Order: sequence, then C-alpha cells, then structure tokens
Amino acid sequence: MNMKSFYGLAMILCLTAMPVLAQDQSATDAQQPANAEEIVSWMQSKLNLSQDQVTAVTPIVVKYFTRREQMRASMADGSADKDSIRIQMKLLKEDEKQELSQFLSAQQLDQWDQIQKGLRHRRSDQGNDANGTANKT
Repeated sequence: MNMKSFYGLAMILCLTAMPVLAQDQSATDAQQPANAEEIVSWMQSKLNLSQDQVTAVTPIVVKYFTRREQMRASMADGSADKDSIRIQMKLLKEDEKQELSQFLSAQQLDQWDQIQKGLRHRRSDQGNDANGTANKT
C-alpha cells in the first residue's frame, strides 16, 4: 500500500468515527441535564409526572438550580470557601427535597434520589465530587 492510499484510508476511518464519537458525547450530555428546564423535563420523563406535578415542581427546580449555579460560580471564582459551599449545597438539597415532597409521591421522591445519586456518582467518576467541583487527590 502506498502512502497516498494509507492517508486516504486513515481519513476515511477518521470521518466515519466522528459521528459515533459525537453520538456518544450527546448521549452523555443527555444523561446530565444542563439547566432547570432540562431537569424538569427529565423528572417528567423518569418519574412519570402528571402535568399538575410539572407545573408545581418547575418553580422549585428553577429556584434551587439558580441558587446552586450561583454557589458554583462563587466557588469557581474563589470568592467563597469550598467547604462552606459544600455544606450550603447539602442544606439546599435538603430544602429542595422538602419542597418537592409536597408534590411528589414517596415513590417518585425515592426514584429522584436514586437518579441524583447516579448523577453524582458519574460526576465523581469524571473527577468531580457531588457538587461538580474537582476532587482533591
């Protein structure tokens, strides 16, 4: 095989692999919601929420998502102590669960806890802790 054929074959392999790699990345992204609306959509799908439940949980999810993002930003820019933020995040999660429990059944709440634990586990496998911050190793 001459060099021209080799480079042609290599280019074809790269071009055919790119859609597969892009698909794998989009599947990963789909597993971890990026904004409050995606979280609600995810909850609706995974927990089989009624439309009334969606309407009720949306403002709760938006409120707590916004607060978590603000905390992450203050931690990322160094304006807040990471340990303090972690404690606040844990308290925030408890408050959010309490508010959601008013609109979700016990089974839905348990399912949501399991889903969140799975997401945190995936993040920690990617070098992040439960709050999306880098692990100290």
